[in-house]
Amino acid sequence: MTLTDIAIQNLRRRKGKTAFLLLTFILVIGITVTLNTLAKGMQDNLQKSLTQYGANVEITPKSEHFTLSYGGLSIPGVNYEIKSLNNNILAKIKTSTNLMINGIAPKIIGSAVSVSNHFLVIGVDFPSELKMKPWWHIQGRQPADGEVIIGSNLARQGNLVVGSTLELNHQTYPVVGVMQETGGSEDNGVFTNFDTSRAITGIDSWSMIELNTSDPDKTTVSLAKLLPEANVAEVSQLVQGTKESVDRFSNFSLIVSSLLGIIGVLIVFVTTTGNINDRIAELGILRAIGFRRRHILSILIQEISLVSLSGGVLGFFLGLLTPTLLGPIAFQKAVTFQLHPLMALLSIGASVLIGIVSIVLPARRAILLDPLAALSYI
Repeated sequence: MTLTDIAIQNLRRRKGKTAFLLLTFILVIGITVTLNTLAKGMQDNLQKSLTQYGANVEITPKSEHFTLSYGGLSIPGVNYEIKSLNNNILAKIKTSTNLMINGIAPKIIGSAVSVSNHFLVIGVDFPSELKMKPWWHIQGRQPADGEVIIGSNLARQGNLVVGSTLELNHQTYPVVGVMQETGGSEDNGVFTNFDTSRAITGIDSWSMIELNTSDPDKTTVSLAKLLPEANVAEVSQLVQGTKESVDRFSNFSLIVSSLLGIIGVLIVFVTTTGNINDRIAELGILRAIGFRRRHILSILIQEISLVSLSGGVLGFFLGLLTPTLLGPIAFQKAVTFQLHPLMALLSIGASVLIGIVSIVLPARRAILLDPLAALSYI
């Protein structure tokens, strides 16, 4: 009979304590993996949203601002020395090799008048704009030169439909599409291509450039250096709350994982200490019949290693399965089952490490035990 066989038989004889230790490792590793899997899933969903949908970096003309102050009270001032975004800015952005740009959507924004109304005119590149904003849905078709699309509110207020005409700056333009309601400023806009918007507004430079990038922080810093004539800002208002919540949950997961590791060490330490105290006579007999200290140590380490390894594996798979159930309930987001090799290695390794660390002191006491003193407990 080998030392491993002895360790396995010892675990079988103490089914209750073995089951308690196994359950401890399963819960510690399972809860840790569950929290970290949920945090990683939330981060991946946020990153996917930032990458695939909407602009997350905005470039606008730089201007100087003059603020008025009366008696220590500041009032809104004026912008002066407003710089324009020339057409060569797009070439600079596209040729920059260190930017991870997924989409570029420049705009020309101006105004136009009719007999009784003022209109917001927005010139866009429709293929780029629709790719960046998949929530835009147009009833009709995209405009060619000399044609426009109108927002839902504008269509409703003016009783305009596809096929109507719209007067802008004393020129008549056919309406070839109506944008479905978005709840934003688009509902009151007039959309057309760049050539027509230049003809209507007389503006030849870009009013705004929206970017979609997989790394908005890095892109913002790089573009600020590349384009000193422009204001470059990360569009974080829409995602800031979600991002902060994800970061807080990630930090919470890390803290809970650390606390669970400490609690696991204490539980296993107390359990193994009590277990060794109950086995003093048994260990004395083993020493008396010729077992060396290293043999005793090997048996104890193999026992805890088998339990911690089994608990780590079971806890890891429990931690992967649980988020698929908790994700839709707690976070309204589906978490798909994915096997993460690195997380598996870390969690199972941590489980075994907890077991070995917990048994160091009790095992040291056991191997230093005097056989004659141990036999006196019989």
